[in-house]
Amino acid sequence: MRKALLLLVVLAGFASGCEEKYKDPDPQAMGYGYYPLEIGDYRIYSVTDIKFKNNVGDTMRFQMQERVDTTFLDQTNTLNYKIVRSTRSDENSVWVEDSVLAVTKSETSLQLLQDNTKYVKLVFPVKNGKTWKGDAFNTHSINKNEKEPYTYIQVGEPFQLNDLTFPNTATVIQGTPINNLIQLDDRKEVYAEGVGRVYRLYNRVVYCNETTGAGCEFGIEYKLDGHERHEELISYGSR
Repeated sequence: MRKALLLLVVLAGFASGCEEKYKDPDPQAMGYGYYPLEIGDYRIYSVTDIKFKNNVGDTMRFQMQERVDTTFLDQTNTLNYKIVRSTRSDENSVWVEDSVLAVTKSETSLQLLQDNTKYVKLVFPVKNGKTWKGDAFNTHSINKNEKEPYTYIQVGEPFQLNDLTFPNTATVIQGTPINNLIQLDDRKEVYAEGVGRVYRLYNRVVYCNETTGAGCEFGIEYKLDGHERHEELISYGSR
């Protein structure tokens, strides 16, 4: 009888240990809230897009909406969220569907599929200084020689964007920032808890100098070629 009771105690202890070991991760501690995903969620951005050629900028300004439309299972039986991206010239215009994205979210990462190219946008847990390969699953790296590092900075800090204040955000630095006489490379995204992506900067410029060819006006900042884009959240919610 005593042996049977002892066995039950040991088994109970083993089961308790297993439950503790395999307990679901705490969503807040992992940072899952930096990219909420529910059908009907939407985010609207004000976009400024500038393309430079021979130091002349061609600027476009418009609004862009990303809306979680539905879910589906892919070939690997993984749950995907279909994100419909639409654009309009201003708030008085009609939305026109632009493209479709797909997002998958697991316990360890958030991946986005755009134009048949997959990016690892976030990894969990979200921590300052944590680095991963943002283009680990694609061959379209900006730097053809190696995969690009993405790094978390300013995790848990507030972020001010025009009239909006987000008390808890995380910034993702994409690639290795460069700012010299030859080129500029500054790319980052800011995510707010309970909201998702609130800001994106894409700024890559090649300057005209001795190494890029003749005809440059030395002594001034001459943008031979480049692309600068700002996406700023102006409203969000659920429908």
